[in-house]
Amino acid sequence: MGNRAVIKFGGADLSTGERIMQAAKMVVQSPYEEIIVVVSAMGKMTDNLMVTISQLGGVSDADYAEIISMGERISARIFSSALKALGAQAVFIDPVNTNWPIITDSNYRNAEPSLKETKNRVQRFLIPLLGATIPVVCGFLGKDDEGKITTLGRGGSDTTALLLANFVDADETILVKDTSGVLSADPKIFPRARPIDKLDVHEMFDLVQGGAKIVKAEALKYKPPNQKLRVVSFSSENIARGGTEITGSLNTDSVKINSLENLLEINVVCEVNSRNLMEIFSLIKQKPIYGVSSGKRSVTVFTTDGDVNGIIERLHSVKGLKAISHREKVAMLQVVHPSFIDSPGYIAGISSALSQKGINILEVTTSKASINVFIEGNELQSAIESIGEIVES
Repeated sequence: MGNRAVIKFGGADLSTGERIMQAAKMVVQSPYEEIIVVVSAMGKMTDNLMVTISQLGGVSDADYAEIISMGERISARIFSSALKALGAQAVFIDPVNTNWPIITDSNYRNAEPSLKETKNRVQRFLIPLLGATIPVVCGFLGKDDEGKITTLGRGGSDTTALLLANFVDADETILVKDTSGVLSADPKIFPRARPIDKLDVHEMFDLVQGGAKIVKAEALKYKPPNQKLRVVSFSSENIARGGTEITGSLNTDSVKINSLENLLEINVVCEVNSRNLMEIFSLIKQKPIYGVSSGKRSVTVFTTDGDVNGIIERLHSVKGLKAISHREKVAMLQVVHPSFIDSPGYIAGISSALSQKGINILEVTTSKASINVFIEGNELQSAIESIGEIVES
């Protein structure tokens, strides 16, 4: 059991005084010796403030951040009082105070933390408090160099928690949710969704980017490799156990380039519908699939080379099939970086770099933070070099 933890509570956890007191008891009764609490705004307070602002019209970004910040600032004060009522030493950390740790740029609605300055202030102001008292930090908020309040975007309290955990070298970050950790599906849609014990951080990133409202994807980039991150239920009797553990870390320092050779490209001209796709995938059997794309009247699948004659013979049983073609000795370049999902222009840059080398792209597929480029196998090395030049620039 680690001795230093950052525990984050979302708005639903803090929607009433009873729930705030329950959350405070979870903190006080936990076995951690040093704790930082990060709080979101109570209940739907942020949503309500945003509606009010939109009704006003013409509110500046700076005023928006100042008004929206009130939700977290009230939560921090109330939660600190709840901890004190239970006999714990606690202090709320507010952006207007000189000891506020998170410094950002001046993008008031979606600020980017200044990592060097934030780390210095965390080590100067927060770490000395640990053990003697419990700092309760306003989630979602920052402060720019001029002392004006900024916000970290929706879900920014997750960013606050993971950023602070990184810079205080916490043993563990705990995100408290209403569900039993991460579930296999949205329980509102599928009530029989099952809890997941463990997820790799890349799996978690893809799940969140696909629409799961569990943790802010951007926040995951602050998780160090060996720091525990768990999503636990608000109803847990002991938040030091259970929930879903998220392992590993995202490599945000550099773009990762992987490559594969000797792939087989299969092109099936047919009606593009779920029945035909199911048949095509089932007939490829247990071979890995590295890319799938579809056009108006065709489906292309990239898989491993092997029994080409057998694969084509099996695919001829697909109903509605008109023709099959294939290409052997195909190579794949996979370019991976978490920022791809939110930063336009990477595919264009890769295409341009390959075009300048005279390399023809057979297909491009993407999935969240990965861009897969399929080319002729004999052009692989030249492609690696050209893509390496642009991702390093």
